[in-house]
Amino acid sequence: MTTTVAVAALAGGASINTAGLMDALVKVDRAWGMLADPDAEPAFRVSLVGLRDGPIECREGVVMHPHAAADHLDPPDLVVVPGLDDDLEPSFERNREWCPRIGAWHRSGSKVATSCTGAFLAAEAGLLDGKQATTHWIAARRFRRLYPRVRVTPERMIVDVGDVITSGGATTFLTLVVYLAERFGGHDRAVLASKVMLVDGERRSQLPYVAFARHRDHTDELVHAAQSLMEEDPAGQLSVGDLAHHVGVSSRTLGRHFKAAIDETPRRYLQTIRIEIAKRELEMTTDPVDRIGVRVGYQDPTAFRRAFLRLTGLGPRDYRRKFGPSA
Repeated sequence: MTTTVAVAALAGGASINTAGLMDALVKVDRAWGMLADPDAEPAFRVSLVGLRDGPIECREGVVMHPHAAADHLDPPDLVVVPGLDDDLEPSFERNREWCPRIGAWHRSGSKVATSCTGAFLAAEAGLLDGKQATTHWIAARRFRRLYPRVRVTPERMIVDVGDVITSGGATTFLTLVVYLAERFGGHDRAVLASKVMLVDGERRSQLPYVAFARHRDHTDELVHAAQSLMEEDPAGQLSVGDLAHHVGVSSRTLGRHFKAAIDETPRRYLQTIRIEIAKRELEMTTDPVDRIGVRVGYQDPTAFRRAFLRLTGLGPRDYRRKFGPSA
C-alpha cells in the first residue's frame, strides 16, 4: 500500500531541511526498485507542498517549486514537517501559518512526522499536548518553556506516539526517513535504504552529540554567581552547601533559584561541567581515562564512568573511540 506524503515547503530556511527530506523519501523507493524489486508498488508518493501557489525562497538564494498548494490537496496519509532555520524565532514566525493547516490535516486523519525544530510547529498546532516528543537538543529548553504540556525528551533521537513522530537534530532527517521506511514500507525496505544512503538507522540517542550549553541566558544574578564559582574550579570539592554559603542563601533557596533559572539542580549543573571537560580531554588527548576522571573531580573511576554514561549515552572509552584523536 502506497503512503501519500506531503512534505511542507517551509520558507526562509536551509534548503537541505526540506529538499533533503523529500529526496531521501524518494530515494527509499528508488533504491528498492533498483536493487530489490523493480515492479514493486512504491512505499511513498511524495509531494512538496506549499501553503499557496508559487515558489518558496530558502536561504542562500535557493528557490523551491512545490508540486501543489495545501488548499488544493486532499489530506495526505503522512505530513512531514522539516526543521526550521537556525535563527529559530523569526523562522518560526515566518512559518507559523503552517500550524492551522498541520492541525487540520491531523484532525482529518493524517499522521505527522517532524524533523528537528519542526516539532515547534506541531506543538503550536496542539498535536503534542500531553504527549512525549523530541527536538534538536540545542532547542530543548526553549521548547520546554513554550510548551510545558509536552513531555520533551531531547536525549531521544526519535519518539513515535502513534499519530505523531518527532525526531532530533538537523541531519537526523535521514534517520527519520529510515524509520518512516520501516514503519510504512517494511523492515527490508528500511534496511536497504539505510545501506544505500549510508545511514545508521539504529541511532536512537542524541546524547553522544550534545555539547554543553552554559545556560547563561537568564537574569538571576545569584545563579550566575554560583555558576561562576563552579566553572572556575569544576574539579574542586565545593558542596552545594558551600556554594549556598558563598552566595549568601540556604541550600534549599539556591536549589529553587537554579530550578527556576535553568531547570537544573546545582549538583547536576556541576556534573555537566565536569563531564563536558572530560569529553574535551577525551577528544583531544590520549591520557588514561581514570586520570582524566580525577582531573575533573572524580576520585572514584566507577562514579566517573557512571556519570559519563548517564550524560552522554556512551562510556568514556567508547566516546574516545568515536570522537577522540585518530591513532
